[in-house]
Amino acid sequence: MKKFVIVFLILFSTFKIANAQKTYEYYFNNGQVNLDTGNYTLAIAYYDSSLKKNPKHANSYFNRGLAKSMIDDYQGTIVDFTKYISIVPYDGDAYAQRGDAKKYIKDTLGCIRDYDSSLFFKPNNYDIHVSRGRMLWAMGLMELSQKDMNYAVLLDSTNMDAVYFKAITHYYMDQQDSALKYFNKAIVIDSLAERPYYFCAKLKYFKKNYDEALKDINNAIRLYSKDPDFFIARAKIYMFNDNEYDDDLGEEDLYTALNMGSEEAKQLLDEYYSEEEEN
Repeated sequence: MKKFVIVFLILFSTFKIANAQKTYEYYFNNGQVNLDTGNYTLAIAYYDSSLKKNPKHANSYFNRGLAKSMIDDYQGTIVDFTKYISIVPYDGDAYAQRGDAKKYIKDTLGCIRDYDSSLFFKPNNYDIHVSRGRMLWAMGLMELSQKDMNYAVLLDSTNMDAVYFKAITHYYMDQQDSALKYFNKAIVIDSLAERPYYFCAKLKYFKKNYDEALKDINNAIRLYSKDPDFFIARAKIYMFNDNEYDDDLGEEDLYTALNMGSEEAKQLLDEYYSEEEEN
């Protein structure tokens, strides 16, 4: 027994010495390997050890923040990037990452402030202009959102996101011709994106260009058939075009949308049957 205890103490001491000799770089590098391979929880554990060895190692905070964001620990992400920023206050990417985390916890103003800071250091960051533009759009600040999207399109006119959201701002500012122009550009960039077709159909419907509107909404439904708004849009085209035989098709589309849980479809069907009874 005594011999066993001695052996155990020797092994334990050896382990402690070996562990003490491991530097923060050892833990950081292992954290990096696990972060890159998607082992986020293990990566966090390695970064914890790295920071115990060196509490001022900025990159460990940065990478641990990334790992936490991947497991939806947004509060932890914010804490880590705040610590990183206190050490490296001029890194635009860190503000962007913290802004993204604040977006998910619905700290809208904090998110916008971080995007502002990110763009101060990296004014030509396409992704952040698009992200800030989308946040501003969600807040109803269409003109400010449009400025971000305009700049993003200048930075990269081949990326569908900026062109699409630029079109969205025109749409909600009732600038129909400009909106249609940019929705069509979005379709040229990505013909497999269903939303631009949907909005093109709505705009052509407003202009009573029903045949072209029907082509667009059919494309949207062909690409994605689980959005009740698409069927409602097509129902309206069928019911308001010049072909009275299309009314039955419109009614069928409203029932499809109703079965998807659409309250608007229920309201439109009630109105449709009320008019039928009056006639």
